[in-house]
Amino acid sequence: MSSTEQPIALLEQKILSTRTVDRMYRQLKNLQDHSQYLAGSYVGELEFPKGGSGIAAVEDLKLVPPDSKDLQDLANTKLIYHAFQKLTPAQASDKRLWTYLTHVTFWDYMRKRWPVDEADKPINRISDRYFLTTTSLESLTRNGISRLWWYGYLTHDASRSNPWELTETLLSRADLVVGITERAVGSNQTLRTAVLEFLADNPEISLSEKLTRELLKKLNLVGGTRNLPFLDVAELKVLLASITPTS
Repeated sequence: MSSTEQPIALLEQKILSTRTVDRMYRQLKNLQDHSQYLAGSYVGELEFPKGGSGIAAVEDLKLVPPDSKDLQDLANTKLIYHAFQKLTPAQASDKRLWTYLTHVTFWDYMRKRWPVDEADKPINRISDRYFLTTTSLESLTRNGISRLWWYGYLTHDASRSNPWELTETLLSRADLVVGITERAVGSNQTLRTAVLEFLADNPEISLSEKLTRELLKKLNLVGGTRNLPFLDVAELKVLLASITPTS
């Protein structure tokens, strides 16, 4: 560290107890009552496990609030991934961590990013965005805060001149995020990298929801007959070119 750099202030991150998270989720689903999610702060009783969490985080982290023109997912992905730079995938799959962050630390952000009072199905929105119901990649990239860390984990590449190049492609459209993270392609690093690089190289496809959806659908069909994870990035990009849909 140079003499001009300041050390990053870290603190131990609070997490909720498993009993608390389970109780909160049962109350939501069983009572079908979302009234407290309209309040200025979560008013339910919160309990914490004995002992520390063992998770370090940047002190006093603030997220960029979304606005009508920019949801700020890229900026906030960078903030969360940096803030939890020491987080392991196992820790990043812990519902106790993300439920605390959605209900306490980033409550104001959550209410702006996914306003419950504007949802057609508010209970479903809360279940998807405020809780972590499974440890599948689909669930991890739907929780309102865990998704930001996982976007960074899946795409940040320090070896590139722009470490966030793949992240920028992934987050260029909401449907692209869903198409990649909720398919098998999202779970394999080589396949994920090839798809994102190919889309970055072919903006006529990446900018079209229809063409991107068709490309990913064709890739999924090819994956049923070929063992795609055994191919390298260059080979996969050749394959993607061969199945590219036409407008």
